[in-house]
Amino acid sequence: MPHPTALSSEIVTLERKIDLFLDKHTSLQKELQRAKQENEELKLALNSKEEELERFKKSIKISKLAQLTVADHSETTEVKRTINEYIKKIDKCIAHLSQ
Repeated sequence: MPHPTALSSEIVTLERKIDLFLDKHTSLQKELQRAKQENEELKLALNSKEEELERFKKSIKISKLAQLTVADHSETTEVKRTINEYIKKIDKCIAHLSQ
């Protein structure tokens, strides 16, 4: 049977290790929570940038369409066709969102 003092010393060592483990666990939980929060913030920022990019793309398309209209009136049929395609796409998007 181990000596009571040796056993007591092992218990103290074990308690110290448990305390260190719990401190590390708590620290890692906090770090994980911060990482999750940062991840959510980055996702929101990314979504915002993607939406902004889409707006710019649409703006460029509209600008090109306007230049096409102004540049050559003989292409009116093409402009009308392009506009009708956009309207159909928008209608599909609205129908999809309404579901």
